Amino acid sequence: MERKITKLEHSHVEVLVTVDSKTWKDAQKKAFDKQAANVQIDGFRKGKAPENLVRGKVDQMKVLDDAINSVLPIAYREIIEQDKIIPQAQPTVDITKVSNEELEIKFVLVVAPEVKLGAYKGLKIGHESVEVKDADVDVAINQLLANNASLIIKEGEAKEGDTVVIDFAGSIDGELFEGGSAQNYELELGSHSFIPGFEEQLVGHKAGEHVDVNVKFPENYVENLKGKDAVFACDIHEVKEKKLPELTDEFVKELKLPNVETIAQLRESKLKELTENKQQEEKRNYISKLIDEIVAKSEIDLPGEIVDQQIKSRKEDLEKRMAQSGLTVEQYLQIIGQTQEQFDEQLRKDSEKDVKRYFVLDAIRSAENIDVTPEELEFEFAKLAEQYGMKIDDVKKALANQEDAFKNELINRKVEQFLLDNNQ
Repeated sequence: MERKITKLEHSHVEVLVTVDSKTWKDAQKKAFDKQAANVQIDGFRKGKAPENLVRGKVDQMKVLDDAINSVLPIAYREIIEQDKIIPQAQPTVDITKVSNEELEIKFVLVVAPEVKLGAYKGLKIGHESVEVKDADVDVAINQLLANNASLIIKEGEAKEGDTVVIDFAGSIDGELFEGGSAQNYELELGSHSFIPGFEEQLVGHKAGEHVDVNVKFPENYVENLKGKDAVFACDIHEVKEKKLPELTDEFVKELKLPNVETIAQLRESKLKELTENKQQEEKRNYISKLIDEIVAKSEIDLPGEIVDQQIKSRKEDLEKRMAQSGLTVEQYLQIIGQTQEQFDEQLRKDSEKDVKRYFVLDAIRSAENIDVTPEELEFEFAKLAEQYGMKIDDVKKALANQEDAFKNELINRKVEQFLLDNNQ
């Protein structure tokens, strides 16, 4: 196939494809034979009549249409593989000439935008100081104790922090509503896992009691419940209180943490863990601010189609996640208190920001010739193999379909490290 490539404005490329005569004739013949196989002519078995009789029964426009659809993916693949034009969004396709003798196709592809990098080295963004106080260590250890607490059935009234085992049935205007009932449900009072006002009304009650909990659903709740008054008939079966373990060296040993057998060692371990976590968080925040600064200093002729593609991808991802949670997107918007217009506006801003960041980082990668060597890739495979107790060959097989994405992730890490090393 003959191709004429023309560079257009705003990161678009036009490719005019003239399909060679043999390819076009073969495509038409294949399309015709497919239809002819289903044509019934009196006196002949289906698909066995002479071509001159069948041709009058076949829709020639349908033949051309089928032939074009068979040629399009071949032409598009040659553009990508032979001309090395990498599309960044769905192309537009027009048939500029078509007859029994010729076919000409015009592709307009969106390619990576040109990026005029601003300063990306020697910037003074400034790191934030990282400090972990004794009080932070105390909180972490208290949480560790809480995580290892036992629930003990108690006599007397339930208080905040206790767990109640309840049956409940929710109704509106005397009618039970879907999803509003459960049995033997364990609810920690004060966890705020139920709608406002529910848990507080169970405080002060004992096992064996019946409580009618009166609540009003928030205005940003799901459509069929928002703003409505409801009554939950609750039967309390058990009240349990947390019993925290005593912080002793013996308790610390039972945790079986590496190289940690005493309270002092536990505090030292938690201090190190919290410090590393805060350092990682500070690093992420610093890199994010640094990239935003570089984007602001750079010029990007960003085609709208690439942003639209990112928006579409994000919406599809949200729909999948909501479906897994049993919610619709509309219900999700009600819960977060956004209109469709507000959500779409924020989604466009976030998508444009993400796309600009991606192409600026890629431009830095290209400018600095940052890549992953085969040795570095092999080293990362070995690390994964050790981490998961696998053989390297098995790791490679597991990542065979994701190797490009894995390699790109390693490149992104090297670009970020380059930025860390060359800015303040």
